[in-house]
Amino acid sequence: MTLLTQQVLSGLATGLIYGSLALALVVVFDGTGVLNFAQGEMAALSAYVSWQLVDKGMSYWLAFVVTIVISFVLGVIIERVLIRPVEGRAEINIVIVTLALLIGINALMGLIWGFIGKSVESPFGTGLVTIVGANLTSQQVGLAACTLVALLIVGAFFRLTPIGLIVRAASVNPGSARHLGINVGRMLGIGWGIAAAVGAVVGMATAQITGINPDMMGGVLLLAIAGYILGGEGSRIGAVVGGLIIGVLTNLGVTYIDWLGGDLQNLVPFGVIILVLLVRPQGIFGRVSAARP
Repeated sequence: MTLLTQQVLSGLATGLIYGSLALALVVVFDGTGVLNFAQGEMAALSAYVSWQLVDKGMSYWLAFVVTIVISFVLGVIIERVLIRPVEGRAEINIVIVTLALLIGINALMGLIWGFIGKSVESPFGTGLVTIVGANLTSQQVGLAACTLVALLIVGAFFRLTPIGLIVRAASVNPGSARHLGINVGRMLGIGWGIAAAVGAVVGMATAQITGINPDMMGGVLLLAIAGYILGGEGSRIGAVVGGLIIGVLTNLGVTYIDWLGGDLQNLVPFGVIILVLLVRPQGIFGRVSAARP
């Protein structure tokens, strides 16, 4: 039972990372109708920015906050300069832009920092924390706490603040929002900024687990997309819940199925996704059908 509890708790900690990145995907999808395939590369770039700031002598937590602010601004700029000019056209145009961003940011990271991985020292230490009889590392607990706080802040922003409600309105129904005098372009830019900021937290958390390299977020993005689909298209709560489920099921699959390991562990989440798409295509929290204006 202790092993089961430990793997479930460890899976929840990892699932928070997947769920956070899935939430960033939902925020962008609400405004554009497409997945931002560059979300992982933007998160990796944020991890490099944080690493560079620490390398220059800044404390980790100050670099953490500064990186989030920089990432928010970068997200707003990307929406304004690259996404907004193709809005209103075929959605494939935005998809192509995000794919170009993926390739471009990856190449930029390799050009500036090289393709050799860099290690990141954890600010949480190397101790163990016992929770309901299971032993987790202080790093796992610390990373889970950081991502959970980020999720709570974003959730409170969208549900409890006037500007958060306006951003939601502009994303869900831009036509009606314009009739009410809302600057839809500005609100969508804020949405991209928030998605980039959440992605920054995910990138910095992942860096402590895998180290930093230009391709560090590829697998995480795939699992986040799996969580996004499982939770339900366009559902913020679903994205987080889907990410948590993916994290737990992946951990349990690797632990209790001998031949699963390495890249084969991805068979677990994607097997679940195929099953869900066959039984409940809209996902756990998704709507049966949705029409974009």
